[in-house]
Amino acid sequence: MPDRKASAKLAAAKSRSRAFELMSPAGRVWYQSTMFWRTAVIVFIVGAAGMLGSWGIWQFFEGKRQNDLTARQLLLDTVTHDNTLHRWFEAASQILRIVAQNKSIRDFDQQPDAAIEQLRVIAKEAGRFSQLRILANDGTEQLRLDSKFNNLEVAPDESLQDKSERYYFTATTKLSSGSVYISPIDLNVERGEIETPWRPTARLGTPITAVDGRRQGYLVFNLDMGVPLSEFGLDDNQVTRTELLNADGYWLAGVTEDRLWGFMTGTSVNMAREQNELWQTIVGSTAQGPTTFVHNHRLYHVTPLTRFELSGLGDRESAQDGGDRLYILASAPQYNRIVSPHLSDIVTLSVGGAVIAILSLIIGMFNLHRQQSHLAQQRIAAQLVSERRMASLGRIVAGVAHEMRTPIGNAVTVISTLGAHLDDLSAKLGHKEIDRQAVVDDVGYLQKGVKIVQKNLDRTVTLVGHFHQTATNQSNHNRRRFDLGSLLDDLVQTMREQYAKAGITIRFEGPQTAPVENYSDAIDQVVLSLVSNAKSHAFANRTDAQIIVRLIDLDEQFYQIEVEDNGVGIDPALHERVFEPFWTESSTNPGSGLGMAVVGNVVETVIGGNVYMRSVVDEGTTFSLLIPKLAPKGASGQKSGFSI
Repeated sequence: MPDRKASAKLAAAKSRSRAFELMSPAGRVWYQSTMFWRTAVIVFIVGAAGMLGSWGIWQFFEGKRQNDLTARQLLLDTVTHDNTLHRWFEAASQILRIVAQNKSIRDFDQQPDAAIEQLRVIAKEAGRFSQLRILANDGTEQLRLDSKFNNLEVAPDESLQDKSERYYFTATTKLSSGSVYISPIDLNVERGEIETPWRPTARLGTPITAVDGRRQGYLVFNLDMGVPLSEFGLDDNQVTRTELLNADGYWLAGVTEDRLWGFMTGTSVNMAREQNELWQTIVGSTAQGPTTFVHNHRLYHVTPLTRFELSGLGDRESAQDGGDRLYILASAPQYNRIVSPHLSDIVTLSVGGAVIAILSLIIGMFNLHRQQSHLAQQRIAAQLVSERRMASLGRIVAGVAHEMRTPIGNAVTVISTLGAHLDDLSAKLGHKEIDRQAVVDDVGYLQKGVKIVQKNLDRTVTLVGHFHQTATNQSNHNRRRFDLGSLLDDLVQTMREQYAKAGITIRFEGPQTAPVENYSDAIDQVVLSLVSNAKSHAFANRTDAQIIVRLIDLDEQFYQIEVEDNGVGIDPALHERVFEPFWTESSTNPGSGLGMAVVGNVVETVIGGNVYMRSVVDEGTTFSLLIPKLAPKGASGQKSGFSI
């Protein structure tokens, strides 16, 4: 009994030991492996020495990359807002000038209804004007159209106002005909009061000149800036902010409402007072144009622009009063985790230092196991590929043997018939009186029979050659000059009688002469495979089966061979799998699944062309081969196109 217990304990110890044992030739366990300890020690040393240095270097370059990306995003934001403002003002300026030349506007004093209708059309089409009005030479409103919430209202005469004291009227009176005045952006004021809710507005004015050249008045449009200004502020990422400021540092968009329009609300809140250092940097750095800078660990990109630039008009076509400079400011926090690491960084470094020794042991063990497992997987994969190829080759051999029975059988049948004809001819020649016509007829039968035998034997030789190419090395294709039309016609003629027995009509269409320099054996094999594939799969329970082999002379460089059948077609969901190796659709007549894969490879790697398929369910399938008239050189030295 003691011996049995000792034996059991020894067996259990050996079993536990084998649980950690790896596939080593010497049969040693993992902790006895030199590779394991070498890997573990290297990982430990590199990890301990390089953890802090790697983290610092990574954070430095990551910060530089992130800041570059942020700067580009800020530039993109300012350019986007700049383009939006340009489009908004340019379109409005052009519309104003065009409307001022309209006959109904120029004759507003004589045809006020026509002028109102014209302004109504502009308001509906443009969709960016809150007011459209015509002022007399003394500044009083003659006509006014108000647009509120997509509703257009013509102001009654009693609500028309005197705008002679407004700055935009005074500036517009100084313009020549065809020029446009663009005001600063502010809030709309009605009868001395700021309109609520706030309506950011820019006024555009231009003189109205009568046909006789006298000044009739002034056309003034209020450009609603609510849409373009609403796009400023925090982006969707809640990190990047875009702001719009005027020349005095007052915010026009992009901040909370209590900080907007300080120059009109009387709060006097602006950047020049609250962030004077930042404001001075903005003003000083933009003297030469857009710029990017860092201020208080925050990245900024600022683009200056003027209302003259926004108008898109020439010097003589627009005018503004002083202080017309605007600033588009985009900003985001600067990335710098080295100076101010996050709590997650501290935790990561602490945990990394604590577990690096354990990880080195684990990595050493698994590295050894991975290397040995990888070698084992490679051996298994190679064996599976070899077995699959051998199985596929066996199916191909069976298919070729089946195909060879028909031509050999035909040849045997015809030879036996020829023997009977020869006996009959011999008997006729033995007579004293020879019927010359009968002899001629018999000779003709013999010649036809010999040709049929020859074709079937040639077909057998071709099949044997194809099988040899498929089973061994197919790299010895011979490029030669031949007639493609004759090749296809002969191939169809050889198969016609055999396919007729199966109820399938096969015919050739195309020019009888089609010179080409290519690989005739490869083309013959491809077309034969396509025709055989149609015979096997296209005509399930079909009558009036038909296969057409068509040759088309496309251009100076290519022929197109089409193998068309009127069979059952292929489901569109399966089109992508047609050329997939080892896949076959048919369950009743399955093949090796290599036929179409071989066709695709041969056409591309040997012939130097392409193969395409189009198929409609219940209508048929057509395979189109693009065949170069001059095949690329070197195909015979490449890897075989028949290899899968």
